Amino acid sequence: MKKIIVGLLASILFIGGCSDMNEKTAEEKLQEGTTPVQDYVGQGFSFVDGDKSEELVKKKEEEIKQVAIDYVKTTYKTNVKVNNVVPARGAAVVMVECEAPIQFHTSVIVGLDMRKGTVGDARSDEGEVEKAIVGGLYAKAYEEKFQHLDEFAAKLAQEYDLLGMTEEAIDKTSSVGYEKEYYFISTSDSYYPSVYNAYLANPEISADELCELFMQDDPANENISIPMDFYIEENKLPKQELINDMAGELRQEQGLPKGNYSIVVYKESRRLTGWRKCKCRGNY
Repeated sequence: MKKIIVGLLASILFIGGCSDMNEKTAEEKLQEGTTPVQDYVGQGFSFVDGDKSEELVKKKEEEIKQVAIDYVKTTYKTNVKVNNVVPARGAAVVMVECEAPIQFHTSVIVGLDMRKGTVGDARSDEGEVEKAIVGGLYAKAYEEKFQHLDEFAAKLAQEYDLLGMTEEAIDKTSSVGYEKEYYFISTSDSYYPSVYNAYLANPEISADELCELFMQDDPANENISIPMDFYIEENKLPKQELINDMAGELRQEQGLPKGNYSIVVYKESRRLTGWRKCKCRGNY
């Protein structure tokens, strides 16, 4: 049986960039305002004291990009491209994307010696790249089911007149892993050691092999979450009935990837964003 919880909550949502590394505070962002999701393509994505390293980052941008690319290739056996380089406190945060053999977005931190004006070594937040890889592997393992999820999410958006994140915004600001316009995969490599280690041993591992390993590490699919985020253009909370109806359709839909699903619908506002949320466990 699928469990479903529906509730009303309020939160501040800022379209303008987020990270665990020296992130600007909510109060600071309140002073800056936010951007409607349909217009947001990464502008204003920033980190504390980024203005102090901005000149050096601009001067050394190509070197910073290469350091980040080499780090991911050496450490994770994965080729990536750079979508954005963002100045930070004594560092640059490099937003990277893997397109093949799996798909994901993540970030790499490249240190800077501000006094010498030189580029240092690269690193990543603990588990950040690893969870992105596992999410990408899950999407590869169940590619047809995720294609169906894409179609289902787009149908919900059209049916209820909702919006999602732009592709450019995802490219320039996302580090959560496998992310699409209306949803992303949330998990951790610690739950899937066989999957993660098999990828490092052979990045071209097949979808069939991945399916077997995911079942081996997590037979009940308890450690995969798929949050679905939508945005409503009206400057007010959506009616609870809308969330109930969407949740009902989600529970009834067949052929979706297995995991813990949630639906969040945000209102758009310059300062405060409210949201209603439902959670349901789907074993499709």
